[in-house]
Amino acid sequence: MGLAPLTRPIGQSSRTDLDRFHLIPLSSCPILGGDTASGQPSGVVFSGRSFEAASDNTLSCCGRYNIRNSLHQGIAGIADDGYLIFAVNSWVSGRRCTVMGAFDPVGKPVAPTKPQQDLLGKYFPSTERPIVLDTKAKSDIGFKTNGLNPNVGVYVGNKTIIFDVHARLADGKRSLEGGATVTTDFDGKVQDQAYTLAAKDDKASLSAGYERKGTQTIESLEASWDKWSLAGKRSRNGASRDRQLDLSYRPTDKITIKASWRPDVKPPSTPPRITSYSINNPPAVPNYSNYMITLEIKLP
Repeated sequence: MGLAPLTRPIGQSSRTDLDRFHLIPLSSCPILGGDTASGQPSGVVFSGRSFEAASDNTLSCCGRYNIRNSLHQGIAGIADDGYLIFAVNSWVSGRRCTVMGAFDPVGKPVAPTKPQQDLLGKYFPSTERPIVLDTKAKSDIGFKTNGLNPNVGVYVGNKTIIFDVHARLADGKRSLEGGATVTTDFDGKVQDQAYTLAAKDDKASLSAGYERKGTQTIESLEASWDKWSLAGKRSRNGASRDRQLDLSYRPTDKITIKASWRPDVKPPSTPPRITSYSINNPPAVPNYSNYMITLEIKLP
């Protein structure tokens, strides 16, 4: 059953916001059913043409539909920079969900900026925790929950799907935080994965991480208490491995003393040849030491 469209921003809105956002008229009727196998649309589809938009016409934009105990509202428009931004606000079984997204002037889906999200949020009564179109790299696009705990994201890239989950628990000076990122191909085979876990209690902290990319794995562990910290890292790639252990002491915020152990560092059988160099920019001297003590001082 179609309901009256909602077109006016919620609360006070400046004239500048309305001038820089040209509303797109959406269909007054949803498209239901359909067969995805034959290419027919399925679900609720909003449609319209941008040249018909008129911000002072209450019937020229937005769509609002009530379907089987669920309410859906949509709005779309062209910003003054040529980006198309849109949002769909839904109530399903008493739960609210807002999805926001954007397309650049050439039609590529991109993550909406914070000002664009704020502009879309003026048209809905509550968008504190929207699901936002997002990207982890230039080659992928997807959605992530914004403001929720845990925070979940799903991205589709070049023949890959990325699942991203982060959660945090905090109680005063204590906190526990964890995250996981898993990349699979379209057949569900895991390609890359990374996991992190960190705990903190007043002056003490403990964190661990595991990452695998192809045949390479990286494991890390770090513990700290007051001014002392201990960090270990191990990476493997086939038969090759690299281990390092660091013990650090920071008497002040600007001074750090660190002792390091690198058992897998070995000098090459043939020293590297230096063909030419500049006196003002000499080449860096390689360090093949297994044990080191360094002093770092941060100058003001």
